[in-house]
Amino acid sequence: MTHIEDQILETWEINHRVNMHLVDSLTEDALKMTLSKRGGGQIGYQFVHMYNVRFWRLEATDKSLLKNLTTIKTNDIKCLAQIKKLHKTSTDLISKVVKTSIENDGKMKGFKLGLVPFLGYLISHESHHRGSILLTLKQSGFKLEDSLKYGIWGWNKI
Repeated sequence: MTHIEDQILETWEINHRVNMHLVDSLTEDALKMTLSKRGGGQIGYQFVHMYNVRFWRLEATDKSLLKNLTTIKTNDIKCLAQIKKLHKTSTDLISKVVKTSIENDGKMKGFKLGLVPFLGYLISHESHHRGSILLTLKQSGFKLEDSLKYGIWGWNKI
C-alpha cells in the first residue's frame, strides 16, 4: 500500500484505540449509567449500538464477513469483555473492507460515496457516542482520568 493508503487504514485503527481507551477506563457498573429518563442511553448500550452500526455497514458491504456475528439487542446483558471483543472483531473486519476498497480505487459495495466518506461516517458516529458517554460519566460523578479527558485527542501518541 502507498503511504496515504496506510494513513487511511491507520486512521480507522486509531479510532478503535480511542474507543478501547475509553472502555478500559470504565467499570461494569459504569455501563449502566445513563442521563436518559427512559434508560435508553446507557453507556453499555451506546457501545453496543456503535458495534451494531458497524455490523449493519459490514452487512451491506460483504455479508460473508459476518459468519459468526450477530447484532446485540437492547435488552441483552452488556459487559466490558463483550464490548471489547465485539469492537476488536468489527474493527478488524472493517480494516479488511478498507483494504479491499483501497485495492478497488476507493469504491465499495453498500456505500456509494466510497471509502473516505464511509470512514468519515463511522468515525463521526462513534465520536458522537464517545462524547455522549463522556458527558454521562461526568454528570454521573464518575472520576475521569486526565488521560481520558485530554488523551483521546493526542492522536499522534495513540
